[in-house]
Amino acid sequence: MGSWLWGDAEAGYYELLTFNNDRTYTGYDNYFTYGFDTMTYGWYMQMGGMITLQSNGFGYNRRYNWFVMGLTDNALDVMTKMGRFVYYRLQPEVIQLKVGEAPMACADGEEFVFADGVITSIVDGKLKGIARGTTYIEIYNAEKNATRAFRVVVE
Repeated sequence: MGSWLWGDAEAGYYELLTFNNDRTYTGYDNYFTYGFDTMTYGWYMQMGGMITLQSNGFGYNRRYNWFVMGLTDNALDVMTKMGRFVYYRLQPEVIQLKVGEAPMACADGEEFVFADGVITSIVDGKLKGIARGTTYIEIYNAEKNATRAFRVVVE
């Protein structure tokens, strides 16, 4: 359950999946390199090590079967037809930034590993708000060997 983020600056997009208790899900894809986003919804089920996502929309019907390579409280590691992806649980804390303010530093032992470069950017290891909007980031903690995902609101 909950929201899970996968992002890759080189690929030019991130995806936020939200799994609900009633077996429905929403998927938000932001193709920030190209300046557009998409939204999908549908149902999901898990049977053993397989997650099936079914989405329906006007004129399409898609079904995805993902093999679960690993699942922890914080990371969902899946193998898909497109390859292997690790989604990180979205944390409840929201990071607030302002355009033009000094960049935000990570805590000791942490580093920013993903930002979209459109709403936020990683500059000299710090997170900088560069445009107003909402986006998502990932922070890696070396001591825990764990990555966490956060929502960021830039004003």
